[in-house]
Amino acid sequence: MFSRSLHRALSSPILRSSPQIRGRSFASIRQAQPNVHHQSKILKLTGLRAAIVAVSGGAIYIIDKEYNSSLATRTARALYVLLWVAYEYGSNSNRYRDLNDLHEIASEKLLSMMTTNKGLYIKLGQAIANQGTLFPKAYQDKFPKLYDDAPTDAWEQVDAVLKLNLGSNYEAEYFDWIDKDPIGSASIAQVHKAKLKSNFGGREVALKVQHHYISRQVVVDLWVYNFISRVYEKVFDIPLTMFSKFISQQLQNETNFIHEMENAQKLQHLINDDSELKNMNLKIPKNYPELTTKQVLPAEWIDGVALTKKDELLHQNFNLTLMMQQYIQLFGRQIFRYGFVHSDPHPGNLIARYNERGQQELVLLDHGLYTTLPEKFRLQYGKLWKDLFLLNTSGVQEIALDWGISSPDIFATLVQLRPVKMVPSNSNGKDNRDISDLFKDFIGDKSKFPKELTFIVRTMRMIQNLNQEYGSPVNRINLLTSEAISAISSENNVSWGEYWDIFRIRLTMVFSSLLFRLIRFKQWVSGDASEKNQGLEDYIEMYMENTAKSLGIEWIEI
Repeated sequence: MFSRSLHRALSSPILRSSPQIRGRSFASIRQAQPNVHHQSKILKLTGLRAAIVAVSGGAIYIIDKEYNSSLATRTARALYVLLWVAYEYGSNSNRYRDLNDLHEIASEKLLSMMTTNKGLYIKLGQAIANQGTLFPKAYQDKFPKLYDDAPTDAWEQVDAVLKLNLGSNYEAEYFDWIDKDPIGSASIAQVHKAKLKSNFGGREVALKVQHHYISRQVVVDLWVYNFISRVYEKVFDIPLTMFSKFISQQLQNETNFIHEMENAQKLQHLINDDSELKNMNLKIPKNYPELTTKQVLPAEWIDGVALTKKDELLHQNFNLTLMMQQYIQLFGRQIFRYGFVHSDPHPGNLIARYNERGQQELVLLDHGLYTTLPEKFRLQYGKLWKDLFLLNTSGVQEIALDWGISSPDIFATLVQLRPVKMVPSNSNGKDNRDISDLFKDFIGDKSKFPKELTFIVRTMRMIQNLNQEYGSPVNRINLLTSEAISAISSENNVSWGEYWDIFRIRLTMVFSSLLFRLIRFKQWVSGDASEKNQGLEDYIEMYMENTAKSLGIEWIEI
């Protein structure tokens, strides 16, 4: 019966018509049945291969993390996120109903990547936070978080860096004690309080120790930065690579603490040789060259209140007006006269204190990032401020042409961080150029553009932000213009025409000061003038916001 059933099955038209089965014997069909033993062997081999891959991947990850400071993992993570952002904005943005949705997702991915990768990625993220108004609101809201304290290293890791740089017996040889709990941590290093032995001065110091992973990561991180700059330049059609090499060199210098110590010493000498500035109660912490290495930097310990803590400053009766005058005059002098500029003057790098004479003193910290201005650029930049104040269109256009800049209006606004209209507009309508077109119109000749200007603008923006945060207690434009014309006056070859220009500027500044005092009076009437009650910087910000919106750039308070 079974054989008849099998015969009928094999004789069925379905099987007879199958080219795979037609003409095959029952024996061959039986041989074609799955071999359980063979399948089991395949499964074992597959499992073994999967296990080998998993173990190898895990081993590579552990080796990369423990011995290579997660270079491969961090680089892969950064490239994935950065290339994803480029693809989504460049080729896939149409799938988002609202572009703000893409801004939210992309900014969150970037922020997560930067906080996970740490190191120079946090430093680059802080640059985005500082230039926030060039970015969508989602970025402006999230990226200031990168100014919060960075993750700290365990003492064992700090101890290893100190032994590598100062010797295995460093603690007994150089220090009475070291507090093993850090008082703060940033993108490149963390700081511990310590006390030197008497033969090294016996003073308390802030012991800055580089994160153990920075020295291994910096070269690869900067390669990623330069590579992504090239990709983004092609995707977004914005000239980024013209800045990347210069910025990379500046960031690499910042990881060398010997370079940082030399910067601090140079600025201190410049202040000491400046008869006006040396009596303004400005302080640079003392360094200890004999204990300074590329990764370790001890500096004089100074108690004070960071300029980020406005409420505490007011509680301790610090004069915010005097503080901003000191701050702006110091940086104005660096830019217009010294040509040697601290390029990271955010409020966390400045503290206020009362010195031993009971006088209010401003202390400048963290001297890793400086920009040295070529002499020609320094002189031109001072002349530019003079011409902008006088609305001297031909003078501004002459400098803009020499710097390869095609748009004098944007240029003027960027320099002084206030609305400046150099050329009358032919239309009252909205400017329909996108950000790529604006960059192209702004930078006409990339080969002429002074790279130093990027750091000067960054410094100026930080100064403006702090003055605005304090309620605009000083007239920033007047103070900086005064520094510019003071530097011009100190030159030996000043013409009579320039002296006449300086007189006109000082006369204009008198009227500007009267307007400023009226605004301050209005603040006083409406409330505490030290609070943020519609100060001069707020009015400037409103005008700049309208200008930015006309150019299609989103602008919010930061």
